[in-house]
Amino acid sequence: MRSPRPILWATGFLLPLILLFSQSVFAVTFDDYTPEVTARVVRISFLTGDVQVRRAGEDQNWERATANLPLVEGDELATGDDSRVEIQLDKDSYVRLSENTSLKLTTVRDEGLALSVPQGTMSLRVLKFDNDRSYFEVDAPGTTVSVDRAGMYRIDAGDSRSSEVRVSITEGGEARIYSENSGFTLRNGRTAKLFLSGNTAGEWETADASRYADDFDSWVMQRETAVAKRLKNSYYDRYYDQDMYGAEDLSEYGDWIYTRKYGYVWRPYGNSTASYSNWSPYRYGQWRWIPIYGWTWVNDETWGWATYHHGRWIWNDGYWTWSPYGNNRWRRSWWRPALVSIVTWNGSVCWYPLSYYDNYYDYNSYYYRRNRSNVRIYNNNTTIINNYPTVVTNPTPTPQPGSTPIPGPTETNAERAARLRTPTLMRVPPSAVVAVDSKEFGRQRGGYRTPPLATGKTILEKLPDENQTPPILPDYKDLNGKISREILIETPRAPVSEKVKTGVAERKPGASMDEDLRKQKIFGNRTPIAPKSEPNESGGIIVNPNNEPRKTGAVTRPLPKRDDSETNQTPPIYNPRTTDGGKRDDIDKPQEQKPVRQPRPRDENQTPPIYVPPQPQKEDRKYEPQQEERRQRPIIPQPKPREEPRQLPQPKPREEPRQQPQPKPREEPRPQPQPKPRVEPKVEPKVEPKPEKKPAPSQTDRKTEKDN
Repeated sequence: MRSPRPILWATGFLLPLILLFSQSVFAVTFDDYTPEVTARVVRISFLTGDVQVRRAGEDQNWERATANLPLVEGDELATGDDSRVEIQLDKDSYVRLSENTSLKLTTVRDEGLALSVPQGTMSLRVLKFDNDRSYFEVDAPGTTVSVDRAGMYRIDAGDSRSSEVRVSITEGGEARIYSENSGFTLRNGRTAKLFLSGNTAGEWETADASRYADDFDSWVMQRETAVAKRLKNSYYDRYYDQDMYGAEDLSEYGDWIYTRKYGYVWRPYGNSTASYSNWSPYRYGQWRWIPIYGWTWVNDETWGWATYHHGRWIWNDGYWTWSPYGNNRWRRSWWRPALVSIVTWNGSVCWYPLSYYDNYYDYNSYYYRRNRSNVRIYNNNTTIINNYPTVVTNPTPTPQPGSTPIPGPTETNAERAARLRTPTLMRVPPSAVVAVDSKEFGRQRGGYRTPPLATGKTILEKLPDENQTPPILPDYKDLNGKISREILIETPRAPVSEKVKTGVAERKPGASMDEDLRKQKIFGNRTPIAPKSEPNESGGIIVNPNNEPRKTGAVTRPLPKRDDSETNQTPPIYNPRTTDGGKRDDIDKPQEQKPVRQPRPRDENQTPPIYVPPQPQKEDRKYEPQQEERRQRPIIPQPKPREEPRQLPQPKPREEPRQQPQPKPREEPRPQPQPKPRVEPKVEPKVEPKPEKKPAPSQTDRKTEKDN
């Protein structure tokens, strides 16, 4: 039998090598890089009809909305007749607008969202919501809605002639509703109609939410079904994290395959790109200007939101695949305007996708540097760019164990040095280069071309330089409004947000109003009384566990205030010799002490005097008629005693008849044998003689007896 010592020695020697090898093959290099601008971005996930967008800071220019168009804080949308639009806020939140509806993104940050609906109809769907970590509020004319639970919310703001706002909640939602002078809680399955003018301004009526269903609700349910199907087939926290919202669209247009070099990658179906001639990434779309980020790519593919703002496109074995992460993975999947490398060549602006090993290339850095004087950081949390606030910090979600995709090999220093000596042509084909005339960049939709292969090779043969200076791209102001009418609208509709005031108080960007409104509108700026409760053994809640007396009221009522100037005054000393109630000027003067008379000494042999009570003396009063006359006092009529109303006899309550116990059925006695009757001897009755009747005395006899 072999000794275990050599085995332990070999294990201790080889284990570090095994761990080192496994780390070099399966570990991920996390980059702590934080972009200069990290403002939260939402997208238009679906639209139909005429939908217009006005960017933050713009006064007159309105653009045509399109699918996958990024939206940021301060942007405003407006729908026309027979138009509808769906906005995806994150993986679990959607906003849908009906026709003739206006919406402004007041606050779009990781801490919370605030929307403003001056007119029209809006539907809000929240699948997951934690009000302890974020907030969601909607301002309508004279109304503010604060979401408290996940659910479906519909807000009918009406138009300029409407005098009421309706809020409906379904799918398990709950919210607090505030009006100009009150506030209340609206729960699932209920709808509230708030009055904005007249004698009932600020009041509300509630009813069943199912009574108000129309065609817009039917369209919302169709979109709900499509979204639920995509989320069911998604791979969140498996191939990609939850910051890459919109990646659920990929499962319908491609497959996830595993590669030894790059891990799991997504490959589009052939029919997903068949409608595009000579398709390649970043070829079919347009460049749009976003005031925060600068030039941003907007793709034409319905599935391309996540693939053009996260990860890397990889040319692998003759076809294009997309990896959610590059070789150096960021700790947070930051949203990027585009993941391309841009160069200028012979009067043209050319771009091509970044490869798997390329670091992020910030082609908008010149725009940031030129406006750096307008960039200010407050509390290490908010950046102001061109008088516009944006959040720059965001916690990174921790992937669940075993749910992250299998990464590719980590790049060593030697491999990185070799890569820098390898031209980009070895990783990107020349056909992937896209070009446009410099004068037309950002002015039109499409119109891009593929440069000759020789030009593409020349551009890609240049060795990558991580420190290269990005090209100077034209600013939005440099275009002087000379933009294609496919993007810029010549005669936009009049904005509604400038005419209609929404909400019940002035909103500050980036701050929730729920707590302030709840304290002001519901409790009147007083401290609410919270009932005492504690959990029991079964998991429930015991209210008032100590059986304390119940308190009245909903808030702590303050004690009445007293005037300290009056309560602290010393009461005056009463002196009966004064006529002013004791108020004398010489109260504080010292009083003269009178001499005390000493009692005379008592003689013990002296007889005490006899006490004789005084006799009343008769007064010799003369008759004076004037004194005898008494003045007649006016007779004051005494009020009659109040008669109590006669109490009518109350009818006695009707007594229910008592149910008498039913007697038990009487059992008939069993017949007994009757004895034979005894025959008595017949006895003859004795006949007694009748007494003789005396004759009645005559009148003569009666007189004789009387005389005797």
